[in-house]
Amino acid sequence: MVRESGHISALNSLLAENTQVIVDYLMTSGRLAIILLDTQGTILDCNSFFMDNAGLKEKPIGQYINAFLAESLPAAGFGETRIYQDVRFSFVLKNSLEQTIAGHMMDIGNRRIIFAHTFRHTNNEMVAKISHFTDELTDLTRELNKKNRELESANVRITQLMNTDPLTGLANRRQLLQRLDVEISKARRHGYPLSAVMIDIDHFKSINDTFGHDGGDRVLAGVAQTMRSMCRKEDIVARFGGEEFVLILPFSPAASTLECAERIRKAIQNTSFEGISSQVSASFGVTLFSPDDTQDSFLKRADDALYKAKASGRNRTELNEVP
Repeated sequence: MVRESGHISALNSLLAENTQVIVDYLMTSGRLAIILLDTQGTILDCNSFFMDNAGLKEKPIGQYINAFLAESLPAAGFGETRIYQDVRFSFVLKNSLEQTIAGHMMDIGNRRIIFAHTFRHTNNEMVAKISHFTDELTDLTRELNKKNRELESANVRITQLMNTDPLTGLANRRQLLQRLDVEISKARRHGYPLSAVMIDIDHFKSINDTFGHDGGDRVLAGVAQTMRSMCRKEDIVARFGGEEFVLILPFSPAASTLECAERIRKAIQNTSFEGISSQVSASFGVTLFSPDDTQDSFLKRADDALYKAKASGRNRTELNEVP
């Protein structure tokens, strides 16, 4: 019987972690015979090393392991909870010579796995073998964990790309509507004020026609940066599409929202944009959330206020109060 050592304990721990990946790895190993059993001793799988040494052409899946053992294990032994048991196989090959394979069996979740070789290992040799396997499996686990971290990082990056406007770095329309749904639910449940501000850059087509699309992109990015720098962390700052932007301000009543909109409007008006010789301005439409609002009605009321601002001469802020 192999005594439970630090190496065996480490191997047992590794087998419990990422079980299927490690079993798949062991099945491709050419150093040891590997046989996977259920708790009743039925063979579930084996590797080619075992088949070659046993003279088998096909995997004996479904057969009882005692059919291959020189010294049969009692059926009750397969139900016991033991770290290791000695096992020894005996086969009569075509040349009538007996081939002996010896090794050890251990628990792996609700299955058993046998490590065996064509000659009998001493306890120290078997522990050394297991130590080497443990090192390999540790490297495999580390690589698997690294790949998992890379996958998680890639998923985070993909989510960011899906939710972010690439030009301005702001939330895109998709992310805006997802987060707005959450804010509406919270405002309706807790009764705190929630404001929406719709913003449109004035005469943006003229900016594009005069200074080119690169110039227009610089204006969009600059306006976005101005808005983001003047809003709170909890505010939603999003590009709605084209030259339109939306602000969602939780815990912000009408007076505070109008003050915020005016600060941003004046900052845009007083900003010089690279390569743009004319003044850039924007119009703002403000509204407050009503418990009866949907996303569409809430944003539509802000858009109506924006339309009023543009119709009244642009570069101004208008409030559309809740009916």
